[in-house]
Amino acid sequence: MRYTLVIILFSFISAFAQEQVVDTIYTDTHKVTYVTDSFQTNTPDSKSDSNITNSSVPNDTFGLSAPPEKFNRLSVLLIAQSLSFTLSYEHLLSDFWSLSLRFGYAGFSKKDIISNTNAEGTIHTFAAPIALRWFWGRRNSGKYHYIDASGNNVYRNKSQLEGFIQAQIVPIQYNLDLHRDSSSYLSQLNIKENEYALYYTIGLGFNWAFEHFFFATEINIGTFINKPKFQDQITVYQSRYGTRLLNKLIAESVISIGWAF
Repeated sequence: MRYTLVIILFSFISAFAQEQVVDTIYTDTHKVTYVTDSFQTNTPDSKSDSNITNSSVPNDTFGLSAPPEKFNRLSVLLIAQSLSFTLSYEHLLSDFWSLSLRFGYAGFSKKDIISNTNAEGTIHTFAAPIALRWFWGRRNSGKYHYIDASGNNVYRNKSQLEGFIQAQIVPIQYNLDLHRDSSSYLSQLNIKENEYALYYTIGLGFNWAFEHFFFATEINIGTFINKPKFQDQITVYQSRYGTRLLNKLIAESVISIGWAF
């Protein structure tokens, strides 16, 4: 009996002396709980809760030179001056240079033409901008961390703020159907054809990127390298809104949303 009591007491002492730590792993679809013996809690490879609690989040040591997290971007751009949309694909050639291909459409209805010019008719425009972009700064903003399936601490940036300068070259096609009756002070006008032109812009902007989703804004100013001929045959009322592709000077403000991968 005495030996039995000693064995029971020894078992209780051994059980309490062997501390156990419970860790939780979060994955995309599962939650896994496992138990680690205390004999490994102080080793460098320990997965214990004390190590997770005491781990410090690494500081952002990149300043304005943080590397990008994604190198491909698809987005939709809204150009405020004509309320027109443009689709864009951007690929980062390196950490701080990118090239984007865009396609946009803008239409001027009969009401637009008669209210913004001294002619009547319609104009449909198709543009394919090519933009070269240099990122003068990129900064990480905030961090979060999780534990992967192997029990490792993984740190990610919550968002990145980018500043950039860009140059665009824009081939554009005008589908014209314009006319005007002759009068004492205006010559007769009858244009029904396609015209091609080329303009360039210089601009700057900012991106605010999360893990995949991003929001951007930019301002571009430029002029025609090869201007369309119809511009010399009509007058555009400069005080009117929404004549961005009818004017000889180009000025546009853009907002966009997109997905990075």
